Amino acid sequence: MSAIDITAPPPHATIDMEIPIKSSAPPPPEYKAATGDGGIKGHGHGVVEGILRALLCVTSLAGVIVMVTSKQTELIPISPTMAVPLDAKFNHSPSYTYYVAALSVAFLYSILLFGIVASAVGATTGVSYIGLKGNSHSRWHEICHEYDSYCRHLKGSIALSLMSSIELLLLVWLAVYVLSKKIRVSSKY
Repeated sequence: MSAIDITAPPPHATIDMEIPIKSSAPPPPEYKAATGDGGIKGHGHGVVEGILRALLCVTSLAGVIVMVTSKQTELIPISPTMAVPLDAKFNHSPSYTYYVAALSVAFLYSILLFGIVASAVGATTGVSYIGLKGNSHSRWHEICHEYDSYCRHLKGSIALSLMSSIELLLLVWLAVYVLSKKIRVSSKY
């Protein structure tokens, strides 16, 4: 049987009582960047973000305006002697109405709504493709050969909203990049 030393404290009972020494020296610049005091100097993240937000506002607002102003009336022949005027408007399709609403919200709230804008662009592009090419299986006829001005508005609006989606994606990437830089710097302390 071995002897137990009762004079030494058990290993789990030891406490490190070291007190850090206070210093009057200013913290290093990395600490300021990690804590948000002073930001990461030498990088134009704020300028890039400002430019992207301005572009997002301009392209999403322009996309809404172009879509809302898309209206065309054509005389559609229903018999050899009779034609009926029919309108094509953005609010005749639920996906186009959703698209205008989503882009309007993106214009107001920018970065928070990337997924909503992307889904609206996808829905609108799908319906627009049917308008351009039709769907013979469903007997949906193409309309862009009749409503050429209306379809040009749709194409322009979708192009602008795709630019808005890309700008939102770039804003998200910029935010992730800046946050990862701050996390890397703060992990040193």
